[in-house]
Amino acid sequence: MAENRKRAIIIGDSTNNTLSVVRSLGESHIKQILILKCEEDVCFVSKSKYLKKTKVYHIQKIEECLPILEQLKDDRWVQYIICSFDEAAVFIDGHEPVLSPYYRTPARGKQIGALFNKDAQCKLAEECGLTVPQSAIFHRSDSLNTLSGKYPILLKPLNSTKGEKGDIHICQNQNEVQNALAEESHCFDFIVQEFIDKEYELDCIGVRTEKEIYIAGAVRKIRHYPWLVGAGAYGLFKPIQELDINVDGVSRFLEQAHYYGPFSVEFLHKDNKNYFMEVNFRNEGLAYAATVAGANLHALYLNPEKGIDKSKVHEIYVMNYSLDFLYVKDGTISLWTWIRDFLRTKCFININFKDLNPIFFHYKNKFKQKLHL
Repeated sequence: MAENRKRAIIIGDSTNNTLSVVRSLGESHIKQILILKCEEDVCFVSKSKYLKKTKVYHIQKIEECLPILEQLKDDRWVQYIICSFDEAAVFIDGHEPVLSPYYRTPARGKQIGALFNKDAQCKLAEECGLTVPQSAIFHRSDSLNTLSGKYPILLKPLNSTKGEKGDIHICQNQNEVQNALAEESHCFDFIVQEFIDKEYELDCIGVRTEKEIYIAGAVRKIRHYPWLVGAGAYGLFKPIQELDINVDGVSRFLEQAHYYGPFSVEFLHKDNKNYFMEVNFRNEGLAYAATVAGANLHALYLNPEKGIDKSKVHEIYVMNYSLDFLYVKDGTISLWTWIRDFLRTKCFININFKDLNPIFFHYKNKFKQKLHL
């Protein structure tokens, strides 16, 4: 089929995860349609210049995407479904059998199923030769005495769709586990892992196409906010050839999972070892760092025959400036240090100088809200 008859159907939320794929596709002039799930478009994703000439469908419940996908069936196009948040990835996986005859779905008609569960991921990762921290499943109703092993431990949601960042806790003893569980939360099922006192975290960014599994590189996170357990605020994207990542192990993992499309793999680095944490079977915000560094993975996914000149992929600094600036406000780093880091950054997660509409509307909305206070 002709190259210009391919298009992406993005199922996204109002976050930088969605903007990263919209912008990468837009820069390569690839057709796209967005199904946007949110009550309010707080990141103003729909204002992106790359969506001006296309349809944006707004939904409030993930189930509402099914009749839209039914409507978008069209054998004149090869259509690739790309998800940018966990709920969408799980939902589409549950409907693979009915969607795969009409779309290039993430599992190509098979199902990822249990691998959205972090414990199942860890078991498969170990089988594929990746280094995995000791881990076990823990339910909120379980006795704390069932927690065996040495402290400190990392307590986090077993399934990403049933927990939040606030449900991730580093606990030094049983009392801290009890206090963490006492916090207001809707998360019932957890995975408990030995706590790796990391030197740094690596977020590997890749894509699986019909032709290959390609990891362009990883963001080595220099600062998180909040510290240790928060999102990446500042980091350095390094090409994969400069990192000691078990690429073969990751490739085996994705083959076993039957997953196609953009993905990320998180590792903790300590004592020359990379400890596997999890795979995200969806697009994420840091994926745009690969695009800026010379590897547009989203374009490669739809047009694998074009390839990427991998020798030209280079390192760049990455920043979420609004998160990172909080370290200046609390005195952790000096303003001059932050300005130096800001000026050498080539990829900003929450602003794009080629596509300023989303950030313009963001600040316009904030200004309006202040006027009405």
